[in-house]
Amino acid sequence: MRDRVVFQLSAPYREPYTLRALEFGSGGPTVAIVAGLHGNELNGVHALNLVASALRMARLNGTVTLIPVVNTFGLDQGTKRWPIDDNDINQAFPGDPQGSAVQRIAFALLDATQAEVCVDVHSGSPLVDEICQARVPLTGREVGLARAMGLPMVWRREGDRLEATGLVGAWRERGVAALHVVGGRGATLDLVRSRQIADGLLRLLTEVGVLRFGMEPGKILVDATRRGVAYHYSSFGGFWVPEVAVGDRVAAGHLLGTINEVVGGSLVEEVRADRAGVVVTMRSYPVVHARELLVRVAEPT
Repeated sequence: MRDRVVFQLSAPYREPYTLRALEFGSGGPTVAIVAGLHGNELNGVHALNLVASALRMARLNGTVTLIPVVNTFGLDQGTKRWPIDDNDINQAFPGDPQGSAVQRIAFALLDATQAEVCVDVHSGSPLVDEICQARVPLTGREVGLARAMGLPMVWRREGDRLEATGLVGAWRERGVAALHVVGGRGATLDLVRSRQIADGLLRLLTEVGVLRFGMEPGKILVDATRRGVAYHYSSFGGFWVPEVAVGDRVAAGHLLGTINEVVGGSLVEEVRADRAGVVVTMRSYPVVHARELLVRVAEPT
């Protein structure tokens, strides 16, 4: 393993910002995996460190670059964005070597992840819990790679993350097979979800030929497009009390949860499933306003 500093940036009143990459193996095929673009998304950081532990013990037939955390200052302060100017690094691609701090970081990160297959790992927002999933275009090589990961959900989305300002979009602008992986919620460390993501990444490395040891196949619960996913929103503000959890199977009409009065607890609204399926997204923070996303239910495979 090589622990390489790929970029440094002077910072006020603290040690310099440092972007580190862990490099394993040599030659092709080549894979780059990134986490921690958002400083409060911790599951990907832990997942990549779990992958690093496995790769230290393995003989590789190719090259893997891991960047477990990009927004180190945000991680230090528990913030999603770059805390110096409140900009989102993931909105700064393809970056500018002479630009602002986030533009320079984005440029350096894109340069350090020149690989045939690239993965960007995220958590959901601190308000929402997400089933572990790979989000990919409707067709193309990414679909097969996502299915090989064996995460609970493959979400084929038209134009998903294709904007040039996002990391996944910037990779795809270069003609790279790029996957957007999401699991859990922000501002928390979920050991089970982190392990699921790590196992999925190891299956991906096996699929592309970098690793040769076998992994137990994952169980895909949902392989859907947007049409196969029902969104349930609040009609009123109040206190959200869920009756199901992420990963549960529900029938049409199943009670997903209720919105109650914040003071007194009187029932305001019952939220029921529009269709049978698997709960893939759940509102975690209970205080909601009208028209906020509460639950997504996806048709099972």
